[in-house]
Amino acid sequence: MSSGAAVVSLKPLDSPITVASVQTAPFPFSFKMRVRLWGFVQATLFRWSPGFLRGLRRGLLRLFGATLASTASIHNKARIDCPWNLQMGNCASIGEDAWIYSLDKVTLGDFACVGQRSVLLTGTHNFSDPTFPLVTKPITVGYGAWIAVGVTILPGVKIGALSVVGAGSVVTKDTPEQMVCAGNPCKPIKRREFDKVAS
Repeated sequence: MSSGAAVVSLKPLDSPITVASVQTAPFPFSFKMRVRLWGFVQATLFRWSPGFLRGLRRGLLRLFGATLASTASIHNKARIDCPWNLQMGNCASIGEDAWIYSLDKVTLGDFACVGQRSVLLTGTHNFSDPTFPLVTKPITVGYGAWIAVGVTILPGVKIGALSVVGAGSVVTKDTPEQMVCAGNPCKPIKRREFDKVAS
């Protein structure tokens, strides 16, 4: 009896197509080392920092190229990939267990809020090409927008200023300004009305 597990290809017998591995990353060695160094820092100093030490976490992210306002807030359990592609405005925040997959630019405007366990994905693959090439597009979250818990935002999406994206939504297209949007796929539901304007 063989000690190894049987290999099952499941390739269609009548298909001439051979696909590439999704694990093949088209990045230079220097990029990969930078990612690994940041991964170590994030798993130790960043993750171990107490919740109130927001300044320390901002400092660590800035060391790796992030552009952050002095009032930006990032939870110590948030995951930030490629921080050099992250830009956050005044009082912008990233919540617990959120994942910012910033292979491309991620911009959070002033007072933008990314909720717990939300995922911002700037990278995907062209599944129509058998070589499965990486495709990246930036994500922008506008001024005062609120991304609620467990939202997934796909590459290239722009979240309009003052809009709300409901919990668990999957955002595949841009959302308009000052609208409440929700669903899978996410769609505008109603205008976001304010009881009074803050002075």
